Amino acid sequence: MLLWRPVPLPLEYGLMQDNLPRDLSRENHPAGHVIFHIGEPGDCAYLVESGSIEVLARNGRAIAIIKAGEIFGEIALLDQLPRTATVRTREQTVLLRIDRSHVHELLKRTDPVIRHLLTLLLERFRHRSDTAPPAGHLLTPLLERFWSRNDDTPPQISTQICCQEGDGAATNLTLMLAQDLGQAMKNGQLTLAYQPLLSLPDRRLLGFEALIRWYHPILGSIMPTKLIALAEKTGMIRALGLWVLSRAIGDWPTLRQHCDQRQTAIPFISINLSAPELANGELAETIDQLLKTADIPPGQLQLELIETTLIDDVPTASACLEKLTTRGIGIALDDFGTGYASFEYLSTLPISCLKIDQAFIRDATHDSRRREIVQMAINLARSLGMTTIGEGIEDEATAELLSELGCNIAQGYFFGRPMPLEAIPDWLTETRALGRLA
Repeated sequence: MLLWRPVPLPLEYGLMQDNLPRDLSRENHPAGHVIFHIGEPGDCAYLVESGSIEVLARNGRAIAIIKAGEIFGEIALLDQLPRTATVRTREQTVLLRIDRSHVHELLKRTDPVIRHLLTLLLERFRHRSDTAPPAGHLLTPLLERFWSRNDDTPPQISTQICCQEGDGAATNLTLMLAQDLGQAMKNGQLTLAYQPLLSLPDRRLLGFEALIRWYHPILGSIMPTKLIALAEKTGMIRALGLWVLSRAIGDWPTLRQHCDQRQTAIPFISINLSAPELANGELAETIDQLLKTADIPPGQLQLELIETTLIDDVPTASACLEKLTTRGIGIALDDFGTGYASFEYLSTLPISCLKIDQAFIRDATHDSRRREIVQMAINLARSLGMTTIGEGIEDEATAELLSELGCNIAQGYFFGRPMPLEAIPDWLTETRALGRLA
């Protein structure tokens, strides 16, 4: 049986080959290879993954050696002026190339004050004496000492010269993971796990939430929150979000067969959205095409948004959500109660479902204040014509309490952990045997 039916994407959203950033790629060079010459355009920087390089002055003299874990060429990349040194490999070397387009994506997400200070710093750096210009700002302090002496031994460069060791390690890890994430999307290394959603009080299987998973070949399992943060930071979030939409919608016809056909409620698949996706003016049309190709009614799709997703640009988010809801697509506000703008969003955005955060659910059976908060959220949702989902249910007592309080849908480890598509039949058998699923 085909467990995943791939859905063709719209032409303008060529997911794997056309829509992914191509600005991070590995280069393998032999010893003695010139990476760039003095005066060449500064269109990229490099991170040394293995091996080493030497920085050469105009007279060909080696002025620095840069080893694995260090970055070079970043100044010319940022200010777009010609290279100020020649760089050559000293041995077999693997480099991670960082193109200007990638840096521009990062800078666009940076505070304007930081961008302005960076510009001033670059200008002052460039106007210094060019007697022996370095390859990048990380070299400056050590090279100043080097040029004041008569020793011909090139200094060993370390990012600790100008930044904390933790910051440098985090930067290098981010760059390498960004490159690996792009490859993971292209090569099918990402997967989706599905967590069951059960109706209350009858406990019938109503649907699933799609959750992304990435098992890195070296680092192991990457936390979903870190994966999303990495994608947002590196400008890959739209491509990643579109991948999730395509895969989840493609899987839904198979998932839907497992849902209880006796219930009157419409089964649905729930998928998370991020802020950059909401800013995409063609998101609704893209989803239209994906649903049409998979022959799925819009009412069987729910999109989940966390409060921080909406805070940046409420008008844009509202316009996008209106287009989606007019098609019959449900909109859920995730982690309700944890942000400062919950009630404002309920009055201004077309929300159809509240997901009550597990921080309130978890202790509701023995904490009267939390129980009152949960009851208030359920009552509020009911008065506004919304459904409610209780997250983080881990025991029978909590499930019974939510049912008594009038919660519509249950989600949590007590009923089922996120699982691959092929594991669902066994989960159904085991959960029914335990009496947790009708």
